Amino acid sequence: MTKTTVMLIEDDIRASYTLESTINQNPDFTVVAVSESCADALLQYDAFKPELIFVDISLPDGNGIDVIRQLREQNAACDFIMTTAERETTTVEKAVQLGVTDYLVKPIRMSRVNQALDDYKLYKQKLSGSTTVDQCDIDQILRKAPVKQTRQTPKGIDATTLASLKTILQNERLHDFSADEIGKRMNVSRITARRYLEFLESEGMIKLVLNYNTGGRPRRLYQMAD
Repeated sequence: MTKTTVMLIEDDIRASYTLESTINQNPDFTVVAVSESCADALLQYDAFKPELIFVDISLPDGNGIDVIRQLREQNAACDFIMTTAERETTTVEKAVQLGVTDYLVKPIRMSRVNQALDDYKLYKQKLSGSTTVDQCDIDQILRKAPVKQTRQTPKGIDATTLASLKTILQNERLHDFSADEIGKRMNVSRITARRYLEFLESEGMIKLVLNYNTGGRPRRLYQMAD
């Protein structure tokens, strides 16, 4: 299966590295180009023709919104996802008017990036699956379909174990804790602890923080969300 090609427009090196790493871990996507400025982004697009572009708004030589607008004017065959700290309604409105498929607010949770990728994949599948769509398909593409009821916890997450972890986090108010540390407290493996921590991150209870003071690969730590 051909992977969806992705370009990142991001001037924060750490944010770019984390985003690129997360996207490349998804078997259906691959980052082919990374740009740190508007001018370079336009050159990179011409060279690589990526199908999906993650765009930051604040860039050294301009505004990411303008990059989207210029590529739209060139009839570029690509889609856009905003990644920005800006929350002003006017900025969101401009992005929506330009047809972005998603808008991720910094600091971005990696679980939210994965959700954006999954949503984009479903969106493309719906459009490429047939030459016509019915109202139900359109509602799903535009995210107007009613949310399906799901089980209280996903597969692999035990409600009792999850409640125990929440109690530990709420009572002890841990700071900069790792999956290994949580695993020892709960008497479970690091992999199991990480699965539960990633679930709580997706729920917004905790947030992932990468510690780069390791001399090598960044260490994954977690903090309670504000």
